[in-house]
Amino acid sequence: MAEPIAPRNEQPTEQFEPSQTRVMEVPPDKPAKRRRRWWMGALIALVITVILLLVAFFVGDALARQYATGLIREKIVAALKLDPNAAVDVNLGDGSILLQAAAGSLDDLRVHIPDFVLGEVTGEAEITATGVPIDTSKPLGTMGIEVTIDEANVQKLSGYLSGVDLTSIELRDKFIRIGTNIDVLLTNIPVAVDLAPSATDGGISFEPVTVLLGDQQVSVADLRAIPGISGIVGNLLGSRTVCVASYLPRGLTVEDVTVVGTDLVVSINGDGVALEGAGFSQQGTCPPS
Repeated sequence: MAEPIAPRNEQPTEQFEPSQTRVMEVPPDKPAKRRRRWWMGALIALVITVILLLVAFFVGDALARQYATGLIREKIVAALKLDPNAAVDVNLGDGSILLQAAAGSLDDLRVHIPDFVLGEVTGEAEITATGVPIDTSKPLGTMGIEVTIDEANVQKLSGYLSGVDLTSIELRDKFIRIGTNIDVLLTNIPVAVDLAPSATDGGISFEPVTVLLGDQQVSVADLRAIPGISGIVGNLLGSRTVCVASYLPRGLTVEDVTVVGTDLVVSINGDGVALEGAGFSQQGTCPPS
């Protein structure tokens, strides 16, 4: 039996041409990622390096400050004949020690000594210096020492203030007022003398200015002009000096002495001395008494 014949499709068949395709170039991803990672790594390395350098600088600066503080304290203790265990507070200021050292000197130096012995008295000393060379054999720019002595310590100088026994010593009105009693015609009269302190060569002098006889105030110049008065109050009218040069380095000089409130303030100058020079390492001397 013959197979049935399938009906024919009478419509013509279209022929399709393959369309042209455009090739798009896409930049590779991997090289771009590598480039970004390289810059990031370099930046991180730079930041870490800067941080390490800063840390090293501050650590080095702290060590330099510690060394300089110890060295200056040692020189101060030796020059001023202080107890090695004495309280000595050294302040080098807020600036970088390494940067100042690179310039050759420290800008500012402050030293506080709560118990500074000056002969027979003890006071509070404040040392200030500028232009402190790193080479300690070179001279300082400026240096000053201010010693503040309270009234209780000034009283220890009674033997240097007058040639008579004193009943009182007090600091008032910019003077040191000493009190005693003298006998005149079998009468005991209280006497007070105002002494003006001042700096003298190697020490401190006390010059009588005014004498108070009971309620009467008389100038020393007028009393000295009265015949025979020296036999009565002569020991109260003479100026006296206490030498302190032997307690200080020979390059330091007493520049000023004043009464401030109830304190005696002694100003000492040391401009131009070197911490390792003879002017700071050797003691001064007092003239023979």
